[in-house]
Amino acid sequence: MTIEEILAELDIETAPEHHHHSTSKYISIDCPFCGKGTQGFHLGIHKSGSHGSCWRCGPHSTVDILTEITQQPRFKIHELLKDIQTEFFEPVRTQGTLKLPKGIKTLKDLPRHQKYLKERGYNWKKLSKLWNIQGIGIAANLSWRIFIPIQLNGEIVSWTTRTISKNKDITRYISASPEQEKINHKTLLYGEDYARHAVVIVEGPFDVMRIGPGAVATLGTGFSTAQVNRLTQFPVRAVIFDTEKEAQKRAKKLMDALIDFPGETFRIELESGKDAGEASEKEIQQIRKEILT
Repeated sequence: MTIEEILAELDIETAPEHHHHSTSKYISIDCPFCGKGTQGFHLGIHKSGSHGSCWRCGPHSTVDILTEITQQPRFKIHELLKDIQTEFFEPVRTQGTLKLPKGIKTLKDLPRHQKYLKERGYNWKKLSKLWNIQGIGIAANLSWRIFIPIQLNGEIVSWTTRTISKNKDITRYISASPEQEKINHKTLLYGEDYARHAVVIVEGPFDVMRIGPGAVATLGTGFSTAQVNRLTQFPVRAVIFDTEKEAQKRAKKLMDALIDFPGETFRIELESGKDAGEASEKEIQQIRKEILT
C-alpha cells in the first residue's frame, strides 16, 4: 500500500489537488497536534510515508501522526505501515557518523545564553521548543555558543554553533567538520523539514528562526549545487539575503541558478534591517503573509 491508500483507508481528509499547501512530495492534512478540524492542511506527510512535518509545530513521525488521528494502538499503526511502498523516497548519501560537541546544555540552565537571545529579540523558550536549540557554556572547545542542530526528516544529521560573545575577533559561526556530521551540512537547507509549497531563502539559522517555518538557510554566504537542487522542489522561492552589496550579488547568483526551473523565483530586499534577524516585526509578518500563507 502507498501512504495515499492508507490515508484513504483511514478516511483522513487530505488537501485538494491545487491547495497552496500541497506539493509534489507531500500529502497535506490537518495537523492532529495543533490544527484539528481547521482544514488548514498545515501538516505534510512525505509520499514515502517516512515522516511528516507541520509548518506550525514541527516534525512528527508518521506513526505518531496516525496514532494521534485514529486513536488506535501504536502496534496497529506499525502493522499498517510495515509494507508501505517507498518509490517516492529520495535517499541522501551519508558521509559519516554524527558526533556532537561536548558540554551541550539546555538553555534553561544557561542564563547568559538566554540574555543574548533576549537582547537580539528572540524568545529562547520558543526557539528551544520549535528549533531544539541548546547552548554550550564552559567547554574545552566551542565555549559560550548557541548549539543549533541541523535536521533532515526529523533526524539530527549535522550541527552548527553561534558565539554569544560580542568580540568581533571571534568567529561567529563554527559548524561540524566532515568527520562530525552524518550528512554534509552544505548539501542541506536548514529548516527544510518545516517547508512546504513556498520558501523564503536566507543565509543563516537565526534568519530562519526570525521568519519562522517556511524559511530555509543555505548555512553560509555561499550555496552549493546540492542546495540549489533541493530548492527546486519548492514551486515558490523568495531570496532574502543581507542588504550589503556582496550579499545581494550572491542573491542574484542564486536567482540565476533557480530561474530556469519550474515555479517562481524572486528576490526581496529588506527595508527595516540589514538581515531578517534585524528586520521589523511588521516587515517579517508582511513577508510571511505574501509568501508563506
